[in-house]
Amino acid sequence: MLNRILAMLINEAVDALALNVASKQDLELAMTKGVNYPKGLLAWADELGLENALQTLDSLYNEYHEDRYRASPLLRRMVKASQSFFQHEPAASH
Repeated sequence: MLNRILAMLINEAVDALALNVASKQDLELAMTKGVNYPKGLLAWADELGLENALQTLDSLYNEYHEDRYRASPLLRRMVKASQSFFQHEPAASH
């Protein structure tokens, strides 16, 4: 159940990024400071693996055929290109 919920939340965050609702940093800040999640959803996606989130969503969509399980096109493209949100970026210096 946790994987289903987390995959859906990640998918919503990816869609928000794709639709330019907020930047990656703003999405992460909103989840960690606003909702008090232990990490942002995009960082969580990197940690769990984007392919795992996509596989969970596809499996749920194939079983239930409900739009809420339809994977974000950006998530699908990133998995195909073996990309991540943060892991391949240089660390920010303070």
